[in-house]
Amino acid sequence: MQSAYLKDYREALAVEGTLPVDKTEAANGFIEIFNKAQHGDIESIIRETYAETLYFNDTFRTITDRNELIEYMQQTGQQVDQLEVEIEDIALSKQDIYVRWIMRMQFTVMGKKVDSQSIGISQLRFDRDGKIILHQDFWDGVDGFYQYLPIIGYSLRKIRGNL
Repeated sequence: MQSAYLKDYREALAVEGTLPVDKTEAANGFIEIFNKAQHGDIESIIRETYAETLYFNDTFRTITDRNELIEYMQQTGQQVDQLEVEIEDIALSKQDIYVRWIMRMQFTVMGKKVDSQSIGISQLRFDRDGKIILHQDFWDGVDGFYQYLPIIGYSLRKIRGNL
């Protein structure tokens, strides 16, 4: 049985894209969203960077509407104390940009401050206007977030330790 996640991703891949002329500038627009999630006008940045209809998956959630993405990123900015993404490398395929990054996140769980660092890659596809139509993150959500949660975090760390 195929999961909805895989089905949705494959459908998003069927939409053709165009590589932007300046890959670094395109990747910087994507990174700016995360680095300004706590402050700045995240809504206008997203409107400039993402197409109205899109496929976005950060391993936590799948979103297909820009307005929903705006709301999600605003909520994310309110729930973390600090969020910073740094580009390590950019690679090109026929129609996609792959951005390898390090994310530093600080958040509070049950009164305890957590400093988390994780690595990941984002696959980005652009429309003819240079806006992102596909954004798929590949990263370890357990290492970057879930392991710090009460109850579930202990269980996940225990499972990992037994593998």
